Amino acid sequence: MTLDEAVAEIERVYGRSGWLNALAAMGPDQTKGFARLLQGILGEGPLPLKIKHFMLFVIHVAKGHETLARIHAERAMDEGATMDEFHEVLAVFLPSRGTAMYLDGARALGGVAGGTAVADDGAATRFETTEEILAYFQKAMGTLPNFVTLLAQHKPTLLEGYFKLRSENLKDRLIPQKYKELMLVALNTAERYQQGAEIHAKAALGCGATPEELLDGMTTAILCGGVPGWIEGAQVYARLVR
Repeated sequence: MTLDEAVAEIERVYGRSGWLNALAAMGPDQTKGFARLLQGILGEGPLPLKIKHFMLFVIHVAKGHETLARIHAERAMDEGATMDEFHEVLAVFLPSRGTAMYLDGARALGGVAGGTAVADDGAATRFETTEEILAYFQKAMGTLPNFVTLLAQHKPTLLEGYFKLRSENLKDRLIPQKYKELMLVALNTAERYQQGAEIHAKAALGCGATPEELLDGMTTAILCGGVPGWIEGAQVYARLVR
């Protein structure tokens, strides 16, 4: 790979910018290495490129990197992403990252996330009983973690809201559940949060993701979280895939 080829490879994702000019001028071999890393992350593996850019978008939103989040949103749109899909992506993270995640993501997209309004039929929503909710978490997580049982004992209304958000957000809709679970895996990997990565890795495998897709999602996070995040992710992968 020549320096010009490396710069062109990086430009395809990030555009021409001052930092890229400086990197190429002061570190031509590092530029070639970074271009190769970029090829390995975005050009190898079974996950669709749109899904990888969704992953990189949400990680940068979570880290407060609006410019980079916008770049990956644009690349996802280049691959056919819609505003309705962006709404689904951001809503997935409302329970785990809070309101700021949705608001910051919407701002990076230039406004409100979402395109097509869904009519409410006016009927009151039925919230499941505590027993039904606990059964959901038992199945989804393979165990009943302390943070769930404490809510059941002391904050049942909060538990209902958390359950409703989580269960609705992770359904197969415009984006299949396995990809939503893998987005959570990618963010938790970038944040070096093994327990969260493992919970959602198990769920992803349970709803049809392959080990190769899991590995692809974890290594995509390197572009935002660096190799230390992947070191944590690799430990989770080794425990789950034998």
